[in-house]
Amino acid sequence: MFFRKRLLSEAEFAEKFAKQLIKKIKGLKITSINDLEVISEFNEGERHHLLNNAYSEYIKDQKFIKEIIEKYVNGSSTMFLPKELLDIERILPVIKDKRFLKSLEDINAEFEENHIYEVYNEELIVFYVEDKEYSINYISKNDLEEINFPIVNLKEKAIENLSNNFEMKRHGENGYFMLTAGGNYESSLILLDIWNHENFLVEGNIVVGIPSRDVLLITGSKDSENLHRLYDSVQNINDTGDHIVSDKIFEFKNGKFEVLKL
Repeated sequence: MFFRKRLLSEAEFAEKFAKQLIKKIKGLKITSINDLEVISEFNEGERHHLLNNAYSEYIKDQKFIKEIIEKYVNGSSTMFLPKELLDIERILPVIKDKRFLKSLEDINAEFEENHIYEVYNEELIVFYVEDKEYSINYISKNDLEEINFPIVNLKEKAIENLSNNFEMKRHGENGYFMLTAGGNYESSLILLDIWNHENFLVEGNIVVGIPSRDVLLITGSKDSENLHRLYDSVQNINDTGDHIVSDKIFEFKNGKFEVLKL
């Protein structure tokens, strides 16, 4: 008889992460572990490591715990490396919702003052990041000042990089589609100039769901059956997925997506 390994608690998972991070970064100290939040100290600087997404990935596929922890340790370790100048060719837009902004502000009260983001609609916010090998770094005003890059050009450059660096593929038929682009920036594709009935033959206005960063679902506002299918998928991913974006669905009107009132 075979027995499945016991699921690690949030605190146990965080402890495994902390032990590997200490091995990775010599001289680093762990000052606190509170469920899925690990606080470390290095060179008199404090860092918060939030492991919600890592733990969600672990729950979905427990046999890959070693690889998951290694991925997140590698990502976290980049914050302790000497700071490099921003590479404008790596700037990309990231779509998040109001919940995410609040979680950042709870950790860092100065985040809003120092970082750059734009309100997209009543639910969604566009952040700008530098995509690196193991992590993404949220861009600050200081990052742009260091390379003398005008903030007014940031959005245009981010969308240009998104359009040029990822191959989009459409999947599906009969008025229900999924758009893929590598696995990390699918939700950001709502910013591109692709939203028309030539690309997506649907009934009524184009409607999308972006429950997580790697899922972009598409149907039409007058397609009742597929609307319910899309809504159910969005809710399910919000309940069980990782890298969550939004639990709402959005209708394309007047050149942008707005929250669809059900």
